[in-house]
Amino acid sequence: MLYSLAPLLPIPYSPFPMIVKKRLVLNFTGYEGLHPGAVRGRHMQAIADFDRLWHARTSATPMQTGDAGCGAMQFTTQGADWQTEVEFCQFGTADIFDDYAKRPTLVRLLTGLRAFLDILLTGTLWRYARTSWRFVLFFLWPFGMTLALVGLAALVAAIPFILGLGPLHLIWSLPLAVIAGAVLMRWPGKKFFLSYLLDDWSAAYDRIHAGNPKLNARRQEFAAILAQKLKETDADEAVIVGHSLGTVPAVEAIAQVRREHPELLEKQPVSLLSIGSCLLMLAFHPKAKSLREDIRTVLQETPVLWAEFQTLTDIIHFYGSDPAEALAITPTNPPVISRIRFKNVHNESRYKRAKGNFFKMHLLFLKGAQKRNAYDIGMFLHGPFALSELVTAHKGKAAPLDEEGRLNRAVGQ
Repeated sequence: MLYSLAPLLPIPYSPFPMIVKKRLVLNFTGYEGLHPGAVRGRHMQAIADFDRLWHARTSATPMQTGDAGCGAMQFTTQGADWQTEVEFCQFGTADIFDDYAKRPTLVRLLTGLRAFLDILLTGTLWRYARTSWRFVLFFLWPFGMTLALVGLAALVAAIPFILGLGPLHLIWSLPLAVIAGAVLMRWPGKKFFLSYLLDDWSAAYDRIHAGNPKLNARRQEFAAILAQKLKETDADEAVIVGHSLGTVPAVEAIAQVRREHPELLEKQPVSLLSIGSCLLMLAFHPKAKSLREDIRTVLQETPVLWAEFQTLTDIIHFYGSDPAEALAITPTNPPVISRIRFKNVHNESRYKRAKGNFFKMHLLFLKGAQKRNAYDIGMFLHGPFALSELVTAHKGKAAPLDEEGRLNRAVGQ
């Protein structure tokens, strides 16, 4: 079957951006324990920032939860002389990740160390380092802390020998070491997200090796729901958001839709908004052949615009990378890579609070912009302009609204 190549051609520049009145947003979150209702609460905070910045008013319905950890809600944003309606669909795996957190501490520790050795022995760590050395710091953090805590527990076990006592005293020192290890895993381990990070890497191992039946099934469920949403919508554009590890199921779902319902990706403009992406965290592994094929499919066989945002101060993604170049893929539509500074997006107090916590810094991608600039999650998802034009024709610039939030028809002249 032949498909038209017309949608694969670059979008021509227009001084007057396309006005979007209705948008479909499909939001894929990463490894986090936020269920759909909690995602709504976080997004409402971002919307509040957007409304203040652009003199808009947004109303929202409750989040209606559905199958496969998904949910949906409706937004209406009223600007000075524009209005945009958004159907916001949440795709998440918090219910599955809850299972990882419920496991015994020792199991969480051992499966996390298994993932560490797998990354190390397969040469994947070298690929991380070659592409983004900052991500290596994130990778080493939980495992370095684990080794330190295990060392302290071993020191407790060795107390009888340190004091010159006989081996019989191991009867009390070994149980004491186990208790000390468990306490240390909870504090300071909990304070520094140790168990959470070990679970993150355990889940990554299971994704790479297809070791979790629930995650395997969720991939198919996501693709089916995405296809259904694209088929039913009459939106002017569809924006698929992948934050952190959420970029992985987003790409997998798009590729599956391409294989089964390619016409749905041409029905309206479709964009992938990749923010703080951890896609290469899995794709670099030698066993991740299926994921690399999905990435190739999206980059070579679909009209989807891949827009990726990166920032230097967030170590939980591959800053400075290009997914196509990193995986030696020659794309039909090259990803549009934009590198930003959170200092230009958020006010000083918010930025300072995030500086001492790499998780908070990573989540700044999902916070509403407090300054007018080129990265504005609220504008991308609820504003009046097509995402494709904001990241191409207006790349590096704030959205073309005037100081009162009105459409600026003089832009480009």
